Amino acid sequence: MIVTLAVRVLQVLFSIVVLALSVVLIKGWGPETGGHEKPTEEALKGYGAFCGGAGILIAVVGVVACFIEKLQGIVILALDAVASFFLLAGGIAYAAKVGVGNCGDITKDSTIDSYMGKHLNMFRSSKYKDYDGNAEQRFQKSLDDIGSRCRIFQAETAFLWFMSVCFVVTLALTFLSRSGKRGGAMV
Repeated sequence: MIVTLAVRVLQVLFSIVVLALSVVLIKGWGPETGGHEKPTEEALKGYGAFCGGAGILIAVVGVVACFIEKLQGIVILALDAVASFFLLAGGIAYAAKVGVGNCGDITKDSTIDSYMGKHLNMFRSSKYKDYDGNAEQRFQKSLDDIGSRCRIFQAETAFLWFMSVCFVVTLALTFLSRSGKRGGAMV
């Protein structure tokens, strides 16, 4: 039970991080941005927020289930299975769309073949975002913002994978504890 509770706490923490990162990406970069992003990129950020919110909810139910025996069993097993499925799908979708690359390689001379060039539309900030300073300073702040959003996307991808691993672990622990109650293996 201690291991399960520790993993549940990690689930809550990782879920909070994923939700926070998704909110940062969504805030100010919604449909009102003038159509910079493709619908799949908008949906990806929304799916990240869904995963974070659902992860918090299911993890809290899992923490409560550690103390209330009636919630243990098939209910928490089903919740962990559903969460594992959706989080694995989210991790795969983020990894496929964001890919791997250096977020610091954006410059004036970035080519379309570079990592940042290929993902520029996804990482770009709102066209309504106002930067202070002269043209060169505004351009540099825009590049810094794009690099920051790139790092946020990559961090969210990693935390989605951490969450999915935690939910798979609790799914396995719950399954093993249920089979132990029927005379099988003990956890």
